[in-house]
Amino acid sequence: MGREALVIGGSGMLAGVSLWLQEAGYHVAVIGRDRKKLQALVERSGRPEGFSLLPVDYHQTDRFREVVASLVRERGGIDLVVAWIHSTAPHALPAVQQELSAQRRTWRLFHVCGSRAYKEPPRVADVPNCLYRRILLGFRLQGDDSRWLTNEEITVGVRAAIQGDLPFSVVGQVEPWDRRPV
Repeated sequence: MGREALVIGGSGMLAGVSLWLQEAGYHVAVIGRDRKKLQALVERSGRPEGFSLLPVDYHQTDRFREVVASLVRERGGIDLVVAWIHSTAPHALPAVQQELSAQRRTWRLFHVCGSRAYKEPPRVADVPNCLYRRILLGFRLQGDDSRWLTNEEITVGVRAAIQGDLPFSVVGQVEPWDRRPV
């Protein structure tokens, strides 16, 4: 088998990352809640066989865990995970880590976090064979104003973080903190 990627939240804000990984030669499993967005992602790619679409809500931890475990069995393991998981689902990321820690190969977890993680970093367990990488999404200053990043800016930044393979990356900026958009 070739290289395997899992993108959690990969049909919305991270759709560009999912497409890029597929173009880079990965088979990409995409977890998302919205079946229409998942299908639109595949249609954009032109290569539907390069994707596995997994419509599941990561807030439903038991079902989410089952889907991830099944994916690992079917694909023979995962090399890279890009995860955009809201803090409202505190058990989702540990479920991914537990399911993937059973595989023998080393894998990389690129944990995409909102700007709040700059001040309150998430606690993430250290698990066997996992190289944890945090990607912090910031904002952009424009004159006297500020704005959140666009999906395209996020895609470019996450791609750079994956290519650089650094333990910590910031997309945009997080300082000055008091200039964050409201």
